[in-house]
Amino acid sequence: MGEFELRIALAVLVCLVLPISLTFWWVRRRERREDRKHYEALAALTASIGGVVIGRDEATAWSTGLRPPFKTHVGGLINWMGTVRKPRFETALDFRRDGWQVRVSEASMRRAVSNGTSTFYEHRIDVATAPLPPMKLHRRLHTDFRGRPVKPDSILALGGKPVREAPVTVAQQQGQWLEVNLPLSVSTDWVAFSSAPQGAPLTPEALEWLSRNTGALPWGLTFESGLLYATWPTRIQPQTLLTTVDAMLGLLDRIPGARRG
Repeated sequence: MGEFELRIALAVLVCLVLPISLTFWWVRRRERREDRKHYEALAALTASIGGVVIGRDEATAWSTGLRPPFKTHVGGLINWMGTVRKPRFETALDFRRDGWQVRVSEASMRRAVSNGTSTFYEHRIDVATAPLPPMKLHRRLHTDFRGRPVKPDSILALGGKPVREAPVTVAQQQGQWLEVNLPLSVSTDWVAFSSAPQGAPLTPEALEWLSRNTGALPWGLTFESGLLYATWPTRIQPQTLLTTVDAMLGLLDRIPGARRG
């Protein structure tokens, strides 16, 4: 290859590589700026309620042994091929709220997408409780993502598949996992499953709280191994976090024996 052809080849290479490098640099710079703003908002919120922010080394969710982060995105060949960076916990908030010990943790992973890679986030609220019978609560879905009504007998209208999947502790013991008979005023919006349907810790006051606070509570709640926890496929939302936490604690306040001694 002559000198002229070599220069042309180098020029073409630069034209190809430079835009990609600049794009990568800009994306990483934007992500760092967003991470900094997010951390500052979390730190301000946690300080306002007397809590602490925990770094990556100790940010693991209390319930991670019961449900690992990004459970539906790990395992299997397709998920393995699409994973650029495995899930890891990035930060957590520890605080006491109305006498309850709470941890809110945030995890991330990087996955391949059509135009490169992208970071996905998940956060979880864990509340320490006394041992209670394992139970899941999940909101029913009345419309799809386009706002169209779903069929009354569809799996979404019936609470979805997650609520029908026994928690790990029940599955390990091969225990029963049956639907809880909820009153009509609650079953319109909620479905519940438990290992002890007749002894599920849902008092009339708790059921009324569920009915009145459907919009503030998470889509899914799990009682298991001395914890009440819920997971979202987003980063921690500082603006609405305490509203959600207070709704969960309000439910626990209406369940006798839920507080740790």
